[in-house]
Amino acid sequence: MLLRFVDLVLYGHFWIALAAWLMQAQTQLLYFGTWRWSALDGFVAAGTLVIYAIHRLVAMQLQEEPVYAGRFRIMRDYQHHIVAYAVLAAITGAWFFFQLEFSIQLTLLVPCLIALAYVLPLFKGRRLRDFSYLKIFLIAFSWAWITAVGPVIQWGGELNIAVLWLVVERAAFVFAITIPFDIRDLQLDQVGQVSTLPGKFGVERAKRIAYFALAIMVVAIILNGVGGFYSLLVATILFLSALAAGALIYYSHAQRHDYYFTGALDGTMILQALLIWGASLA
Repeated sequence: MLLRFVDLVLYGHFWIALAAWLMQAQTQLLYFGTWRWSALDGFVAAGTLVIYAIHRLVAMQLQEEPVYAGRFRIMRDYQHHIVAYAVLAAITGAWFFFQLEFSIQLTLLVPCLIALAYVLPLFKGRRLRDFSYLKIFLIAFSWAWITAVGPVIQWGGELNIAVLWLVVERAAFVFAITIPFDIRDLQLDQVGQVSTLPGKFGVERAKRIAYFALAIMVVAIILNGVGGFYSLLVATILFLSALAAGALIYYSHAQRHDYYFTGALDGTMILQALLIWGASLA
């Protein structure tokens, strides 16, 4: 029963929705020193659940059946649940979206359209994720923009140099932890004729690219620390989260259980946000 609950949380996409919500809440804490609930919180959480649910449902329809194993069988078992959650989340997300001010709606428009085009086969049966090398950059951009820029604009903050480095840090972090998913999906992407960094450069070189992205993250952390945007405690937490992500990337390989990717690697976002939240209470 415990494993079934874990499967429901992970493959019902509640885990990744929690990660998105916490990351944008983390931005509020970093920029304003406090967190307040707003329609943006509800939209980010519900919207993330919808996008990932649609992505999985569409993928199961488009990909070759022999490729499926493990998580795909679980998602097929929960298919009706996923559809139900996606419909409820879509209604909830739409309601929250129309509670937002027009300026923040415009701010979210581009990354939301990218997210939809990422999961829906709008380009002669192809999705944006089906174009070689594109998907990892789209994921990093969308996550950074929605979770870093969105909260600042929502609460009337200034898009200054500190926010720029925050966006760079967030994008580099998401980019790095996404590479292991391409390692996991190497066979799937080869069947679909989608070139990815592990497929082009090999697994070990792809991991080095992820380490380089984490190095960029660390540079952005240092610059925001020197600039006074981060306290020493916050900078230390973010640096340790980069090290933790690096360790998970190092030990990632295609044969690992999907919990390692969907649970642990996505969980680095949740852990980082919870630690920042704890630091704000210190």
